[in-house]
Amino acid sequence: MTADQRARFSQEAAQERAELLAAAQQSVHASRIDVPLQQQQQQQHLQILTSNVQPYTPYYRVAAPAPAASIPSDSMPSQTTKHAEQQLILDDLLPAAPPTTGIGIASRAHGRAGMDIKRDWAHVVDPSKGMPDFHKLVPDMAQKYPFELDAFQKEAVYHLEQRDSVFVAAHTSAGKTVVAEYAVALAMKHMTRCIYTSPIKALSNQKYRDFKQTFGSQNVGILTGDVQINPEAPCLIMTTEILRSMLYRGADLIRDVEFVVFDEVHYVNDQERGVVWEEVIILCPQHINLILLSATVPNTKEFADWVGRTKKKDIYVISTPKRPVPLEHFLYAGRELHKIVDARGQFLGSGIKEASEAIRRRQDKEREAAGLPPVSRGRGGGGGGGGGGGGAPTRGRGAPQRGRASGAPVMRGRGGAGAGAGSNKSHGAGDKNLWVHLIGMLKKKDLLPVVAFVFSKRRCEEYASSLPNTDLCNAKEKSEVHVLIEKSLTRLKGTDKQLPQIARMRDLLSRGVGVHHGGLLPIVKEVVELLFQRGLVKVLFATETFAMGVNMPARCVVFSGIRKHDGHEFRELLAGEYTQMSGRAGRRGLDATGVVIINAADDIPETGILNKMLLGQPTKLTSQFRLTYNMILNLLRVEALKVEEMIKRSFSENASQRLLPDQQKKVKAVERQLARIPSVAPERHDVLSTFYDLCQNSVSSNEAMLEVALAHQQGNKMLAPGRVILLRDVHFDWDAAVLVKTLGPALFLVLAAVAPARKNGDFDAPGEHGPPPRWPPRCAVPSENVVYDLREVSLGSIALVTPHALKIEGSMILAHRISAMQRTVDMIAPLAAEMSREESAPEVDWSRIRRLEFQEALRSRDGYAARLSQHRAVVEEEHFASEYATMHTRKTLMARIAKLQHSISDQNLDLLPDYEARIGVLKALRFVDPVSEAVLLKGRVACEINSADELLLTELILDGFFTLLKPEECVALLSVFVFQEKTDVATELPEALAEAFANILRISERVSAVQTQHQLNNIDYETDLKLGLVEVVYEWAKGMPFSQITDLTDVAEGTIVRCITRLDETCREVRDAARVIGDFDLFAKMEEAQNLIRRDVIFAGSLYF
Repeated sequence: MTADQRARFSQEAAQERAELLAAAQQSVHASRIDVPLQQQQQQQHLQILTSNVQPYTPYYRVAAPAPAASIPSDSMPSQTTKHAEQQLILDDLLPAAPPTTGIGIASRAHGRAGMDIKRDWAHVVDPSKGMPDFHKLVPDMAQKYPFELDAFQKEAVYHLEQRDSVFVAAHTSAGKTVVAEYAVALAMKHMTRCIYTSPIKALSNQKYRDFKQTFGSQNVGILTGDVQINPEAPCLIMTTEILRSMLYRGADLIRDVEFVVFDEVHYVNDQERGVVWEEVIILCPQHINLILLSATVPNTKEFADWVGRTKKKDIYVISTPKRPVPLEHFLYAGRELHKIVDARGQFLGSGIKEASEAIRRRQDKEREAAGLPPVSRGRGGGGGGGGGGGGAPTRGRGAPQRGRASGAPVMRGRGGAGAGAGSNKSHGAGDKNLWVHLIGMLKKKDLLPVVAFVFSKRRCEEYASSLPNTDLCNAKEKSEVHVLIEKSLTRLKGTDKQLPQIARMRDLLSRGVGVHHGGLLPIVKEVVELLFQRGLVKVLFATETFAMGVNMPARCVVFSGIRKHDGHEFRELLAGEYTQMSGRAGRRGLDATGVVIINAADDIPETGILNKMLLGQPTKLTSQFRLTYNMILNLLRVEALKVEEMIKRSFSENASQRLLPDQQKKVKAVERQLARIPSVAPERHDVLSTFYDLCQNSVSSNEAMLEVALAHQQGNKMLAPGRVILLRDVHFDWDAAVLVKTLGPALFLVLAAVAPARKNGDFDAPGEHGPPPRWPPRCAVPSENVVYDLREVSLGSIALVTPHALKIEGSMILAHRISAMQRTVDMIAPLAAEMSREESAPEVDWSRIRRLEFQEALRSRDGYAARLSQHRAVVEEEHFASEYATMHTRKTLMARIAKLQHSISDQNLDLLPDYEARIGVLKALRFVDPVSEAVLLKGRVACEINSADELLLTELILDGFFTLLKPEECVALLSVFVFQEKTDVATELPEALAEAFANILRISERVSAVQTQHQLNNIDYETDLKLGLVEVVYEWAKGMPFSQITDLTDVAEGTIVRCITRLDETCREVRDAARVIGDFDLFAKMEEAQNLIRRDVIFAGSLYF
């Protein structure tokens, strides 16, 4: 569009807005129900237009960076077109009131005096009711589809048209993408923006291609760590981390955003990166509507309620439990398929029995052929299911070696060696022709294409290699495969086209076989994906990440096993993981049912495990929110949101924040209750309050002392059965009793000698506050007619442990023998009479317990008791009893108010201690000012670092670490922050690099010591900083071809590419940090380092662009 066309377009848009404004103002006082449909539409359209031209004030106002005029800026181009200027003019003309939601209640998020009103922010929509009047409700769809939308899609479209936020949960391939596409179309119709975020860059690339085909290349842009295409497009695709960075910096383009689509929201469960989703949701400005797309999860309403309460927006939860193509699940055992779950979701136990019998017959047949007797079998089912590894060790697991021989298998290194017990059997290691037979059977049954999920990169390659004679492509398909591969490889230089991985890919793909995992070059993975989408890959061995791809359905899915390594241990697949992967089976419109097969090679998984995995509840969405130094520094350098507020709004605090309105109501109720209690006379208040506090502190210290005593051997002896104690609580009032039995950690059975009226509860303390605290204990005078009172009491009821111990008939008392209980009372009564004559009851000798905590509590109690002796006179005054009771009631209510207020304050946040420790580290290292907590220069530098350890890398930058290093040495050493995997190849560094790495470790020790000092989990930098790719990166930066650098390491090619791609991002961050501190030399050095590594196959353009 030319400048003249853009200006004319803006003028027409302005005129249309003005006309709509005039039309809507005529009915401004009319109710929504009485407004005619046409005027309702005008009001809605006006609301859309006016809300989108309001000036965007960034949610955070960022402190200005340090001036560095001599360094060029590479920030994203700002929108300074005539259209933007026209919008600023309209801002002065149109009302600035915030837009209302579809049901008009967003503005009532808070009640009087800032008190939150408890309400449901999540509204569950039932798509099963259908929408017969959909086309009347949405007469002018922003995007037309050549098929009838499903009910859940119609509900989502309707709510998007109403400017609502939605959470759509549906199975894989159910059609969630339609919702994302409609949001893009609606934003284009409204002349606003839509941002689509995905958890991984590969998925972003795929979406970019799909959206370009749907909306045109001029309307779609993509922003990832290494690619920026068309950043001013109305539809922008990016990773969640990029959006987070934009929100922290208050990027200009955010002001025009109407929708943000969060795809694969269940990724919030990811331990490492899940926090980013929570951060972005919290940071999103109020004017943005959120579209959350997820696999089916059991707590969609809970998560949506958190999002709604955080953003003060109503979230409409739309989920569909049904699959568009129902699935049937089978076990593959004895070279046969055995159905264990039918298309209706019924579990078939008979199928498991048939599978077990098939394995038995096959094993007996094999043993018979070998001249061996049949296997003797006991009762019970098979063993555990298979895992993602095992078998022969990978190359390099013996003595360290370098490189590999020509033609060696492509996969190396960590590819899953050693899966633990039973993993070999589960993968059918005993049958070398397992995959030949299985693929042959699937071909006969017309169940191709198939995706075989394998939980090891190395095994993906092994299984593909086990099909050397399998050819599933005809001549025409072979030609199509050849043409696409050759066209794709034009992006590579001559030498890169001859890489072993490329040659292997040609062979496999020409026969309809493919592999897909993280060890492959990105261009190889994309070729496989494109061919699979075209139906030219008939058998695909893939790791779990393939389940997250788009538009990749298959006729059938096979699981090589049901065990995987999750980074910590081997375990069975979770129901949600199995559901995500099995959802690839069944092509909508082509297959009546999808087929899912579990390879049970030699052993059948336990029935309970299978039932739970196939039909169990998916994994709940759980918070992975944690504080990072980068997050804290970013929040400290901006206004409007404190770190405590960020913690409070996290999903981890959802439960407590949901109760906030109830807690606030309770505070008000207790305050009203307190207001009704009369105050003690002013002249008596202070002395009575002091006396009360001393008594309360004495009692509390005594209870703490007894808690410690219980955990001590000598203390247990002193609280053994037969020990005489004094009891005081709601029921007892200094009554003597004997311990009968310890029932729990702080629960006892006691037998007390009391008056009949006390046993009946006639003297129980009224109300809920219990008796006022008193000290020291004084034994109650026993009545003439004492009776037994057998009760359970807590530790808090024991006021004093006396030195007396009686020999009791414990078993008979426990049997409730009246005679035994009365004999015990008769022994207690004279002791009680004797103790009651003393000013304070005698106490057991605690000197044998020398534990520090006990002695501290004892000294504390005795200290309060000594001070009480100075206030004895208050007890003798006339109205002491009534006034002390009043003081007790008031103090109890005040304590309850304080407890409630603490529960709703920032001090009750679970992560607050972690924040205080981290802010202490930042102060100690001078990243923030120790007094004002203003972000200092170091802190501003750390804000630029996202892809590496921000503390250590900032210290290196400001310590002049990079000053004497060459660009290739800089980028090589930065790889220690990025590379995370293990390697068995010994690394020999040149002297300059070895010395520089020693400096990194020296500075890391300083940083680590400060963190240890503040009780934070100490990072073992010596272990975390891995040298595995330093030499590889160094040689790559010096110009060595990719085919040669792979001989320097046993790390997979795809991992090398991923590491160097991330290094480019790290170099850019260090370069930006150099701009902040005004270091031109470092800025230029990092630019040169980027130029050195950005070449050839590693930075070959994506096939999706």
